[in-house]
Formats: sequence, C-alpha cells, structure tokens
Amino acid sequence: MKKLAIATFAATFALAGCSTMGLDDERTMVVEGQAVNVKVVNIPSFEVEIAPRKALCERMDTSGNTVETQCLQYRQGYQKNYNTLNGNIQGFTYEPNYRYMLDVRQEAIADTETGVVKPVWILNDVISKTAE
Repeated sequence: MKKLAIATFAATFALAGCSTMGLDDERTMVVEGQAVNVKVVNIPSFEVEIAPRKALCERMDTSGNTVETQCLQYRQGYQKNYNTLNGNIQGFTYEPNYRYMLDVRQEAIADTETGVVKPVWILNDVISKTAE
C-alpha cells in the first residue's frame, strides 16, 4: 500500500512538471534604466499608484502588428518614475485626471498556444482616488 501511495505521488509530481515544460515565464523589463530579465510569478497583493494621465506606448494587436496606443502609467511607492502598463487591470475602471492608489494582485497566466506566461493584474481594492 505504501509503495502504491509513493508511486501515485511520484506520477502526479512528474505529470505536473510536464504540464509547465516549455513555457517561457521570463520577461524583459526596464529597472532604473537597465533592461533585466524577470520571472513572471503570482503575487497576491501589492500597491501601485496610477497616474492621472495615460502615456503613449506600443502594443501588439491581434494580428501581431505593433500599434501605438495609450497606456496606464503606474509606479510603486519606492519608484521615482512611472512605467507604462501594457495591458489593463481587470476590475478597474480608469477615469482621466484622477490619481489612484490601488491594491492589485498579479496572476501568471500561461498561453498554451505560444508557450508564453503573461502577467495579468487584477484589482483587489481601490485605496484612494484623488482629483488632480
């Protein structure tokens, strides 16, 4: 019986490992002016400040073409400069001319077609909303 339990556990562990093999879970980000590779992981809660105005940024459309659009600008408390967010925050409705403090979480979502793990931000709570 003990051998069966150990074999079942080992098989489960091996199959779980196979399901994530081949996925690209690293992204290149600019940190303090330097490009660095970071691993995309689940983060249950962190605070970000959303700027009152959007910035121009480049995104990929559904055809794979790069298009210029407007993106949210965010920073964390220890950062001086804002970064552009290439995506949206699920559950958050942005209104221009307001500065927001948000509690968000990040979930690493795997795209099985491309083999890429993408970070998805989801709103936990709006901490503050201040008119500018």
